[in-house]
Amino acid sequence: MSVYYRRFYRSPWAMLAALVASVPAFYDSMMPTQATWATWMYVVSGVIVLWTAWQERLHAKRAQSDDADTYTWGARPVEERLDWFLGASLLLSAVLPQSNESRLALAWRLAIAVLMLYRLVMISLPLFTRTGLARLLAMGGAVLALCGIGFYWLDPEVQTLNEGLWLAFSTAATVGYGDVVPSTTASRIFAVFVVLLGYGLLSLVTASIAAMFVGNQERKVEREILRDMHKQLHTVREEIAELRAELKKSASQHQDSDPPPPHT
Repeated sequence: MSVYYRRFYRSPWAMLAALVASVPAFYDSMMPTQATWATWMYVVSGVIVLWTAWQERLHAKRAQSDDADTYTWGARPVEERLDWFLGASLLLSAVLPQSNESRLALAWRLAIAVLMLYRLVMISLPLFTRTGLARLLAMGGAVLALCGIGFYWLDPEVQTLNEGLWLAFSTAATVGYGDVVPSTTASRIFAVFVVLLGYGLLSLVTASIAAMFVGNQERKVEREILRDMHKQLHTVREEIAELRAELKKSASQHQDSDPPPPHT
């Protein structure tokens, strides 16, 4: 197996793309007429998730000892078993009835959406913790833009894209002005996930800004401490040099004052 192939299937982007691509299919199932692309989106996403889980299983087997019998189901992490379940659930969601026609199908897809949100957070957590303020702002703007497009698509009361963007921001910030509100079941469920995702992302942005100011203040205090330490070290060096000079002077005077040894 080549290095490039290992990097490809070990990368989280395939799983991220598959899970994100299934989100429009979830909300399309609550529309009056389901689009054909939504069904295929479920199928493609489920296949990618199952393929990624299979590749992870093969990698875990290679990491075990030469005895293949020592590899058991319980030895695999929880995320791998969750990936198998999510992949099969996405394929099942493709054949279920419309969510607006069956409450059981809606409850099933909603439970899967919660698990998908958890898996998305677990996969993307290293991407957020290893980035700076500029990338966090870019990601926050992209998420708010996608959420605004989602509100504009799902809610007939949202007449313009600007209203969708404003509703996405006010929902993610949990301010709730009330001038524009979700009016359909699909947009209300979408608002729940916007709060969970958007509020967390906005918290990261505000925390990064606060950390930047705190870091500047800490660096200023550190520079002042280092400056005082340098002054104190300089003073100590001068005092040590004076003590050495006095010791040399005292030793020289002591040698001059000692009488010469008697001759035998």
